[in-house]
Amino acid sequence: MKRLIPLAAVAALLAVPAASARPAAPPTLQAGQLTVGLNPPAVGFQVGTLRGNTVVNPTGFEVDLAKDIAGKLGIPASKIKWINIPFTTLFRPGSKPFDFAFEESTITPQRAKAVDFSSSYFDANQGVLMKKGATSPTTLAQLKGMTICGQADTTGLDYVQHKLHATKVQIYNTTAAAFAAVQVGRCDAFVMDVPIIASQKKTKPSAYGPIAGQIVTNEKYGAVLDKGSKLTPFVSSAIKALTADGTIAKLQQKWFAIDVAKIPVLK
Repeated sequence: MKRLIPLAAVAALLAVPAASARPAAPPTLQAGQLTVGLNPPAVGFQVGTLRGNTVVNPTGFEVDLAKDIAGKLGIPASKIKWINIPFTTLFRPGSKPFDFAFEESTITPQRAKAVDFSSSYFDANQGVLMKKGATSPTTLAQLKGMTICGQADTTGLDYVQHKLHATKVQIYNTTAAAFAAVQVGRCDAFVMDVPIIASQKKTKPSAYGPIAGQIVTNEKYGAVLDKGSKLTPFVSSAIKALTADGTIAKLQQKWFAIDVAKIPVLK
């Protein structure tokens, strides 16, 4: 004859699978830790101290966002490792030493051939920052005739070279070097993402001339991951959730508070 199991015991047995059903751990490089690529400085987005390959005490919009994404993945902020990844190496094919990188990276089809992008977390146009004493252009045709600074491997430089077809272009490997060049007058203008130049101008208002205007390019920033990374849907889902609950909007207000609508559009 079959033995009867008490109802309480049955309930306990049924509860075991439910209790053990936990969300799958995100597939990070190291279990329980998140490695995030940065490349400071980018005022407003990320600043920090470089010690070898490590970024110490980083702060900024992208840093806060990375911490919020980590929270969505079940990883505490204390378990985030911040490493410096030069922007010029970011889109090279091959495995990456980070789980994802935040470097104001515009999502483009060409870049997406070599890396994965998360869902977009920021919209931006290109902006034109002038040197002190320069006359601001009011049209793209006027800008084309000027000496223009650009940062290597950026969509700003791509625009200047391949859409504006400017002929007097100086190329720098880092944002800081390009800002320094326009500050000392090596070029008339620096073409770079509006939030980046607006934040720099706000931080050092007397170091530069005016922001002449913005160029409508409708760019979207995404986190950069290994091509085919299993982590991509996790990061994208977290960004979508942080967009929906208003977190990203609050971070933008905290770190920028810039009214882009007041910057004239160059045509």
